[in-house]
Amino acid sequence: MDEATQMFEFRIAPKIIFGLGSVEKTADEVKTLGGSRVLIVTDKGLMKTDLIEKVIASLKNVEFTIFDSVEPNPKDTNVAEGLELLRKKNCDLILGFGGGSPMDVAKMIAALATNPGNIWEYQGIEKFKSPPLPLILVPTTAGTGSEVSRAAMITNGRGRRKILFLSWHLTAKTAILDPELTTKLPPNLTIWSGMDALSHAVESYVSKMANPLTDMYSEKAISLIINNIERAVKNGDDAEARNNMLLGSLLAGIATANARLGNIHGMAHAIGGEYDLPHGLLCGSLLPVVTRYNLDYCAEKLKRIAEIMGENIKNLTTRQAAERAVELIEALCRKLGIPQKLEELGLKTDEISDLVEKTDIIPTNPRPTTKKDLSELYKMAITGSA
Repeated sequence: MDEATQMFEFRIAPKIIFGLGSVEKTADEVKTLGGSRVLIVTDKGLMKTDLIEKVIASLKNVEFTIFDSVEPNPKDTNVAEGLELLRKKNCDLILGFGGGSPMDVAKMIAALATNPGNIWEYQGIEKFKSPPLPLILVPTTAGTGSEVSRAAMITNGRGRRKILFLSWHLTAKTAILDPELTTKLPPNLTIWSGMDALSHAVESYVSKMANPLTDMYSEKAISLIINNIERAVKNGDDAEARNNMLLGSLLAGIATANARLGNIHGMAHAIGGEYDLPHGLLCGSLLPVVTRYNLDYCAEKLKRIAEIMGENIKNLTTRQAAERAVELIEALCRKLGIPQKLEELGLKTDEISDLVEKTDIIPTNPRPTTKKDLSELYKMAITGSA
């Protein structure tokens, strides 16, 4: 569709505070939002670091309770336990602190505190009716973009399946992004979270719901991540690289909240629910495969990605430039040590049919995809060949 005639909606939900030392403004935001008893939602790994102390130091004179039982690929039981503690302590504001898992659990606790019934009544799109409790999100990784998204992914513990909750009632009132909180990320988590952010940027860019505003955010996010991820991995204390990675993740998150995602995330969520593998690692492994699968349906966008990645495309056709973009993404993944085949992570081809059944068809993926197509995609991703 011509950009001049395209109709679209665009929304940035939370107030955004970005920059070194911005975590010190947490208490100010709590007071602005009228909070008096804060539930901090985080995980046990972060409790072993000094990062949580930066938040606690800001919350002097504010009553708070810590819920630190969030697991990777968080389960419905994590949400239920946090909600029970919130009610027991009569908390009136929630602060999600950590990566995507604590932030997603914080979102769900905030929404379920004001929307009665079972968690699974709200799966899908815009099922929550009442506004949530006030929510502040503070990311400690540069990857998920959850602090500005309207999505939460929660695993059904019984069915080992990740379920999407998508609602503007799942957005924060304030997102506080302090690059200093990401400097302690080890190289592997820097890579995985960075690849999650890059997949957000690429998928939102080629999405069927992309529009001129999301394109602007996606392009800038791709540029920031591509030009800084290796620096951040090599030197975690590189302040400029950390700043740019967090900014890239933020911009990709804003684009994703409006343009949504595609098959990379549909597949990564199914695999993550079944195998309990790191989400960003899966996104990195799937990014080249799915992008190549989509190539003929978004060649112009991929041509632009090649340009953003520094390729001279002057003498290339659109398709050649699109191919070059995929090759550049593949090369980056190899350089960062991302597995080229999912069989390296333990996946087997005889489990494809089960994974296909657990994978949602994503209507915003640029290339229409059937269950049969997903079978082929999984085979390619697992074995490296069609």
